[in-house]
Order: sequence, then structure tokens, then C-alpha cells
Amino acid sequence: MAREFTPPLDAGLRAALAARKSLVYVCPPAAWAAGSLFAAFPPAEAIPATLIVVPGTSGAVELAAAFHSLADLGPLHPVTGVARTQRLLAAGRIGTLIATLPDALDLVRRSALKLEGLARVVIGWPEQMLAAGLGGGLDTLLADAPAAQRIVLTADETPLTDFLERHARRAPVGWAARLPAAPLGPARYAVIDRPRRVMAARAVLDVLDPQRTIVWDPSPGAPARWADMLVVEGVRLGPETGDPGATGGPAGLAIAGDLPSADVFAALRGAAQEIVVLLDAPQLPYLQRLAAPLDAVRLPGAADRARDRLTHLRREVRERLAAGLPLPELLALDALFDEHDPALVAAALLARGGAAPPTGAPADVTAWVRVHVNAGRRDQLRPGDLVGALLNAVGLAKEDIGRIELREGFTLVDVRAEEAERAVRGLTGTTVRGRRISARLDRR
Repeated sequence: MAREFTPPLDAGLRAALAARKSLVYVCPPAAWAAGSLFAAFPPAEAIPATLIVVPGTSGAVELAAAFHSLADLGPLHPVTGVARTQRLLAAGRIGTLIATLPDALDLVRRSALKLEGLARVVIGWPEQMLAAGLGGGLDTLLADAPAAQRIVLTADETPLTDFLERHARRAPVGWAARLPAAPLGPARYAVIDRPRRVMAARAVLDVLDPQRTIVWDPSPGAPARWADMLVVEGVRLGPETGDPGATGGPAGLAIAGDLPSADVFAALRGAAQEIVVLLDAPQLPYLQRLAAPLDAVRLPGAADRARDRLTHLRREVRERLAAGLPLPELLALDALFDEHDPALVAAALLARGGAAPPTGAPADVTAWVRVHVNAGRRDQLRPGDLVGALLNAVGLAKEDIGRIELREGFTLVDVRAEEAERAVRGLTGTTVRGRRISARLDRR
């Protein structure tokens, strides 16, 4: 299989781009999948020329990383801070702006972003934004950019009939990847932020212990990103032309470092006996249409690491005892053994030396942040439903989840402060009790 994972753009779509006509491009909700389209954008005539609206900030960062080398798009800038973006826009240092809808509208309100001067507006996977209740904001933004070419990226155009009728009427449709009529086979998954995926892949190897592993990652710089993994015996990048015959049969495991298309998923199935996909939470609904049965792979959490440290401590003590009686130390402690149980003496020494890992709550006070979820009792929501979503869809550990307070029309969830943004991103667009929910930080 070639290193290019998306088909070249057909002549009809190239003509639509050149004529600045609206178009619809069907591809998985992943940066790599839009590569052929973005590479065909004509050079910018003004700055900024392009606004790309995406569901989440992490997606904005990934798009910028994937396409920073495309000179006709540059300079690319993902909005991670509105004030800094405002300064860069004023200085004329942004060619393509990539932002969430709330950030884009905020920049418009500040008069930092002039929609009427844009050459094109790209709406990336609007189905996720519509599910989060942001349809009105999309309508407002597009209404303020009437002259801009409109390009819609979507995983599936069929549910977007009304949206496309309003904003991309009779636009030609191109496909980078089609969804299969039925799931292609089993897979496992883990919701992991991109910066942590190499470490997560190592944990997957420890859990599943395959003899041979293929790692698939379509993003730029994949060999460098996975360099530490590739020194592990039996691990290589793939699949490539000749899999699986060139390696004497299928590998035991394929790890997808991003959301695959149907074609890539089928190639991974042919190259390996088992597939684990590492992805962002908003990508999970797409994977559910590719793979069934689909199960979460449980990776070691904080509690597992604490148990590992305890096991290591006990092994070290046993080895020291097996090496012989430490006579000077025994003589020093002899009087204490007469006064106290030897087990209590040993525990006190561990506490004094700081060798024992903490097994209870940390001494310092944990900072909690309250997350507001737009579903409650009247939606037949239960605390266990949200706990399951946070554990499985978002990938939080149990200790990251605090009190859950159900109200009639909404729910408040306490989450550790360092995981709050991740919880909001992961919950937004997740289906719970048959309803797509959205989440935000509760500022009260």
C-alpha cells in the first residue's frame, strides 16, 4: 500500500476550486484525509485568504501541523489564544486561519477577522458542530461571508441535506473515502490525545504482547515520531505494498495512530490479526461505522502504576532479605522490635525514608472543575451513563471523575482541573441514552 492514503483530486473538483465555486468533500474527520484537497488550493491573493472552521482546538492544531508545508496556504495559524491571534491578524501574518466556531465568531466580534475579504471558508465536519447545537452560529458566520467560496468537509453528506441546501446548493461532491455499507470487522480502540499516542502504543504492546506489530500513521514525519517505537523488536511502519506476504503472514497487531478510512482499515485487517485504533473522542462515531464489534482496550492507569510500584518495592525487599541477614541494621533495631510489632517498625522506616509509594489520596488538595452537560433527568440520564462516557469515550481514569449532580435539564460533573478541557472536548458530540450531548466548563 502506498504512503499516499487519499486519491488525487478529480478534474471536476479542481475546476470548481479554480472557479471559486462551492464544493463538498467527503472524507474521514482527520487532517490527513483532506490532504489532496488542501494541496490543490490556488495561491492566496490576500491575507488572510482562508478560514477553516473545525469542531475542536485539537483538530485545528492537527490541521496546521499536517499542512504547514503547503506554501499556497501559509502562513497557517491555529487559534489557541484569541488575543495573540488578533495581534497576528492585525500584523498581516496569517494566510490561513484555523479556528473553532466560537473562536472565529469572537474574532469577528472584535473586528479582528474580516469575513467579507476572505477568498474561501472551509467548514470542517459540520455534522459535529450541528450535533453540539452550533448550527445558528454556522449560519451567522456564513451569512457574513457571502462572497467567499464555500468548501464543506464531511464524513457523510447524506444527513446534511438541509445544511448543504442553504450553504452549498448544487455543489459538486468529491470523495476521498466512502463509508462502507456495513462494518468491515472487529477492532479495539483507545481515546488518546495525539501527543500521548506513542506512549499509549507502548502500553498497548505491554497489554497485548504481540510478536510482530505494524504501526500506521499517515501524518508528516511519522518515521521520526515513532522512532522510539521502531527500535522495539518486531515493530515497523506499514502497511505497504506486499503486506502481509512479504513478512511471512499477518502480524499479530496493527496500531493505527490516527482514524483510518475504510480502505486503510481493510488493508490493516489483511496485514494483521488484530487492530487497535488510537483516536480523538469526536472521531469515535466514524470508527463505529467502520468496525464491529468495537471494544475499548484498557490501558494501565494511575492505580495500575501504583500497584506496579508496590510490587517493585516488595520484590526489592525480598531480594535484600534473600541476600543475607543485614546484621548491623538488625542490631540497631533490636530495641524497637521489643517495643513494637516488627511490621510497624518496617512501615515506619519506609515512611521515614520516603520509599513507599502513596497508596491513598494525595496530601495536597486536588483542584476540581465543574463541567456542564446539556442533558439531565428528563433525558433519563443516569450518573453511570456519564461515568461510562468519561471512561470509555473520553479516556479519563476513575480518579479523575468526582461528584455528579443530576438536574432536571442538565448535569454538573466534577472533573480534575488538568483533565477538564479534555472532558469537554470528548463529551461534546458523544451519544448518551440516544442523544448527542454537548459539554462546557461551568464558570459559576
